[in-house]
Amino acid sequence: MKTFCLIIFTVLAFSFSLAAQDKEEARASAPQPVLIEPLLREATQALKTEQFQEAYRKARQARALSQRRGYKAREAHATNLLALAAMSLGRVTEAIPLFKEAATLSSEANSDDVSKMQVMALERAGRLSRIVGRYEDALWCFDQALQLLRRRNEPGAEAYMLANLSAVYSDTGDFTKALQTLQTALPLSQRLGNRQLEKSLLTKFLIIEKGRGNLDAALRYGEQALTIEPRPRVEFNNKQLLIVTMELQYQLGMVYAGLDQHDKAIRLYQLALERGQEIHVPQVQAFALGELAWSQFKINDTAKALENIAQAITTLRQGGGNKHFESRFLFIRAEIQRALGRNSQALTSYRQAVATLEQARSLSIPTEISRAGIVASRHNVFAGAIDFLLSQQQTAEALEVAEAYHARAFLDVLTESGVEASQELTPEQKAEEEKLFAQISSVQKELWKPELKPEDEAPLKGKLEDAENALEAFHLKIRHANPRYTRVESPALLKPDRIAKELLDADTALIEFVLSEKKSFVWVIGRDKLASVALPPSKDIEALVTSYREAFAGKINSLTALQAIAKQKTQGQQIYQKLFQPLEPHLASARKLIIVPDGALAYLPFETLVSETKNTSAYLLERFAISYAPSASALAALGTHRQTDSSATKGIVAFGDPLYSTDATPTVTTVRGSDFRQIPYTRTEVNEIAALFPVADRRVFLGAEAQEANVKTENLSRYRYIHFATHGMIDEDHPARSGIVLSHIADSNEDGMLQMGEVMRLKLNADLVALSACRTGLGKLLNGEGMIGLTRSFLYAGADSVLVSLWSVSDMATASLMKSFYKNLQQGMTRDEALRQAKLALLKGQQRSWRHPYYWASFILLGEAR
Repeated sequence: MKTFCLIIFTVLAFSFSLAAQDKEEARASAPQPVLIEPLLREATQALKTEQFQEAYRKARQARALSQRRGYKAREAHATNLLALAAMSLGRVTEAIPLFKEAATLSSEANSDDVSKMQVMALERAGRLSRIVGRYEDALWCFDQALQLLRRRNEPGAEAYMLANLSAVYSDTGDFTKALQTLQTALPLSQRLGNRQLEKSLLTKFLIIEKGRGNLDAALRYGEQALTIEPRPRVEFNNKQLLIVTMELQYQLGMVYAGLDQHDKAIRLYQLALERGQEIHVPQVQAFALGELAWSQFKINDTAKALENIAQAITTLRQGGGNKHFESRFLFIRAEIQRALGRNSQALTSYRQAVATLEQARSLSIPTEISRAGIVASRHNVFAGAIDFLLSQQQTAEALEVAEAYHARAFLDVLTESGVEASQELTPEQKAEEEKLFAQISSVQKELWKPELKPEDEAPLKGKLEDAENALEAFHLKIRHANPRYTRVESPALLKPDRIAKELLDADTALIEFVLSEKKSFVWVIGRDKLASVALPPSKDIEALVTSYREAFAGKINSLTALQAIAKQKTQGQQIYQKLFQPLEPHLASARKLIIVPDGALAYLPFETLVSETKNTSAYLLERFAISYAPSASALAALGTHRQTDSSATKGIVAFGDPLYSTDATPTVTTVRGSDFRQIPYTRTEVNEIAALFPVADRRVFLGAEAQEANVKTENLSRYRYIHFATHGMIDEDHPARSGIVLSHIADSNEDGMLQMGEVMRLKLNADLVALSACRTGLGKLLNGEGMIGLTRSFLYAGADSVLVSLWSVSDMATASLMKSFYKNLQQGMTRDEALRQAKLALLKGQQRSWRHPYYWASFILLGEAR
């Protein structure tokens, strides 16, 4: 089959069969368009000979004539040629809407030849949207084109389109989705034997591994791609090969730069620039020029670096811009200016870099991971700005940058969760959404069957990915058509004075961390205090935390308790000395702490750190009530975010001791590779907690009644407290698959797993949701954003705070801790103090093994603590 080439920088002459006009033309019985056809041919020839201004003029004339005559097919053709000419003249932002218009006209013309142009126009609009950093638009265009190609059964073109989609996901930091999409393209490309496509796909694999930080793997893909020499068959394939080669050289240059092999990087950037001169798209040349400047700066060729970064920024802006890359180039300029001692200029550049990245974030794919990925991929922009500001004693402004870095996707989704898009769906759209959720549930029920054969697992996982992609595409389509989303603005970020005034009591301090490659940073904010401290590099902190987590990996019994506690305390003291002891002078009056972690610190229960004086040592738990927050601004937003206007009128609803088999006795059921047993003490836990509330104020679902359908049908907005005593299922690579494992009911339409997407559809009004299950506080960890997982979905649904665990927990100890916690709440304690006292009860209790933090420190409070 003839390969269907899709590349934006191609000049492609369509051989339409215009004798078969569209229906509107046939009905009009108009005379033959003798003036339009020559103009179309002349515009096409001008494009081939690179007379772009002439092509633009001829195409515009043909378009105007076609519009007057009402010839949809010819208007589509002329508009497409006009877009190609505008693009070739470097007017990218003009070309994008023209390509979209050509696609729309092609759809209306309704002929086979013109429908090919519709795909081409959508693909070009997508590629240009990606180049200018409008990732949501790019994704929409590529997805529309992909659906058309699948209906036409063109595997070569489909593989190219999947590669385009993968690139968008990589650009926005969703490397799991990028890899998943690219792997779908592989079997298509292997069937075709297209070496050019193979070279392009290898480059996309390089991009993914580079983005993940696996530079050695990225280098292997790049070197393999360099050995492939495609055999172009027609002229426009030569153009396509030029682009594929340039992208490879540019991306491989960045790999070498990451490996500090800047001489090799510079040679590759220069080769890419030579090819870029033939492409006529300013952004593409600017990308290579900006990275060339960075490598020149790293080898101390500062004069050339400054000249090239200035040219890169100018070229980028003249071509219509790309905020994502512009923020990177402004950061590079700031670093060069700082090295030259031009501090005033550097300050301006750092500020511009941070502000520009904020604009880039708003143009990303509107999924939580992609929005977070934009920030995570530009971590050095924030770290560089913070380091410079602190060197200039600008502590408050540095904290403002930290707030711009932390949990921005969380704030976006939290704000948008108030847009009731589901209420605006038509009955048909609601039915389609329900059908998509049902498809996911159906596939998962098959995956969780104990008798599942190994050879059936991979095809089912493929079906699950397809169903999840279809649901995401549906939501993006709804969002694309709903203007209310474009009007939603995230709340303003809090400045230090507002943090102190609005969030902190007199005895409370907020501690906010930012980890970075060269050194890390932490701020202490109190009612009348703002201080910052420099900490070790992120690599050193991550090593300490990783080693420390091993202390909580296995159960502790009475025989090993003393030895295990002694070892844990030694490690806890080491981390305390590195991370917390430098803060002590600023915490003299604090009794409560709100901690905003970063990176690996999201895994660290600070309560377990051990402070030591000459006379005594103590866990931080014994000194402070500690809670956690995604950021100060996020914590403030939680205080105003409710899914319902009315107040909760009842005490507690609890779900516990779900059935994982149809037998009455505890058994093992295999669920996605994990063994889930009945949890006997969860029944006791739920009953004892419920007994603390009046009968009229409680609702309990136990055994078979602790099922997904009851969670969805119960009016949860009535309850202040919602408690789940079950197993949890955490998928760190695909956080949307994480969930609460409830009773498996054979004849139910539900799959028994209350997952993130389903939680977000609940309407909560709760002060607290307690997830009394294993590892519910974990998920996908991204720099700056924090942990994306099950915890957040309950906050989005309307909860003020969530109680979650960081590791697998002991059944009996958890039941005891939870009972004490709710008893303390009923006695009027704040949430953080209630949890602290419940933990102290285990620490100082009679059960010797429970004194180890493994038993009492797993559960942390995220969100509002008062």
